[in-house]
Amino acid sequence: MIIIPARLAPTRFPQKILANINGVPMVIATAQRVQNLDDVAIATDSQEVLHIAQDYGFKAILTGEHHQSGTDRINEAASKLSLSDEEIIVNVQADEPFIEEAVVKSVIERAKHTDALITSCCKKIDLLHVKDPNLVKVILDTNGNAIY
Repeated sequence: MIIIPARLAPTRFPQKILANINGVPMVIATAQRVQNLDDVAIATDSQEVLHIAQDYGFKAILTGEHHQSGTDRINEAASKLSLSDEEIIVNVQADEPFIEEAVVKSVIERAKHTDALITSCCKKIDLLHVKDPNLVKVILDTNGNAIY
């Protein structure tokens, strides 16, 4: 299952997930982008986003406002959905309306064939971006496992 954590009030760009992307709210554009890969649910702290998601035919779960991360929000949503421990849950951020299906599909496939509890996608960056504090970085071992 793909769960999209969708917080309505980020500090840097309030209501970003409702910004218009090709005629639909960003969170909906993101959900539409991945809906052919697996079941999709939008986990949100906002009644407004909940109703918008439902209006577009997406499953939506109202979560608490206290969460510190999207992962925390997903955990609450997974619990409310009574997902089994064997269910693969993919976290796709609400502000990724142009995410490539192939990227999400590769994460799903890798998760099916590993004992790891968490798997993420990453790509090689060039030296110009190494010191960019806005880019999350990961160091991999020779098997593609995250070291830190």
